Amino acid sequence: MPGHADGERATQYLMVAVLLVEDDRDIRESVAEVLESAGHSVTQVATASAALRSLEEPNSPDVVLLDLRIPGMDGLTFLDVLRARADRDRFRVILMSADHAVRHLADAPGVVAVLEKPFDMAKLLKLLDGFS
Repeated sequence: MPGHADGERATQYLMVAVLLVEDDRDIRESVAEVLESAGHSVTQVATASAALRSLEEPNSPDVVLLDLRIPGMDGLTFLDVLRARADRDRFRVILMSADHAVRHLADAPGVVAVLEKPFDMAKLLKLLDGFS
């Protein structure tokens, strides 16, 4: 944006609170760094069970950025648990996966987008800007 240094966002944009669920620490930290530098608030967790606990906290996130292949409870099971919640409509989920066969999940309840890894961070930032 004109008049703004790289990574700065204009004040008219509101930050989005993101819950980042990714078991690969390097990917999780890299994505979080980019999102935070763009002005978003990021909570990082490595498991779906930790993500579910985070959703119980006050000021829980607006968007769940969810890797489908995580140890323990996988992303699809997490989606099923999320859909069973009474407050399920308040969460928007962006799925991340290296498996191209999951494109069909873009139409799943609560899912607003599917990003195929590796994905362009600019595409993710544009999606998040649509939620602010």
